[in-house]
Amino acid sequence: MFTVTINDRGQITIPKELRKKANLNSKDNLGIELDEQGRLIITKKDILSDLEDLIRRDLVSEGHSVYEVETLVSRRKRELGQALLKMSADAESEIAKGEYSSLEELKRELDNEEQ
Repeated sequence: MFTVTINDRGQITIPKELRKKANLNSKDNLGIELDEQGRLIITKKDILSDLEDLIRRDLVSEGHSVYEVETLVSRRKRELGQALLKMSADAESEIAKGEYSSLEELKRELDNEEQ
């Protein structure tokens, strides 16, 4: 456990050893929550974290309870991550086979559709 002090401006310094272990870098975004016992939970925001709010709203609109939503968010993020990895692998495969369009070709196609 690391002990830190809050300064007069409400800021803390995360010790270098902890930043290294958590792979925290300058300009990284962190999320801070308060759990039911009053403990602060600090998490490093990943690329999918920004989608959490949308995932939560989607789950609520599907009729899930607040408890269910909290348990399902990580599963949905994992599923989304897997889908993105598959899309990336498919794209790499298409590029390797020469089955792709250049950006210029796509622009010409869009211009032709507008006419």
